[in-house]
Amino acid sequence: MPIDPDFMKKPEAGEHNGHKVRGEVKPPEKLGVHGTQVALDQDVCNGDGICISVCPVSVFDWVESPGHPTSEKKSDPINEPQCIFCMACEVQCPTQAIKITQP
Repeated sequence: MPIDPDFMKKPEAGEHNGHKVRGEVKPPEKLGVHGTQVALDQDVCNGDGICISVCPVSVFDWVESPGHPTSEKKSDPINEPQCIFCMACEVQCPTQAIKITQP
């Protein structure tokens, strides 16, 4: 199941690594959608890291997610303001966990 296209309508659950988190957050099972312009649904993310490897400006880095049913590590848009909107991460994500929205 891809990222919810209406994720911005979900309530903010807080912040993590300098970006907003939306949706239900109940670790370790539910981690929510991290980021705004570079939004990554950590519950959909399978932890393969393709977004980390294809991003030319290093928007993503690893974050541990022990006990999550999908994977023990997730990508996290820790450098979201650096995004150049090339869309490489969104296009390459095999689980469609990423949504890029230009300002």
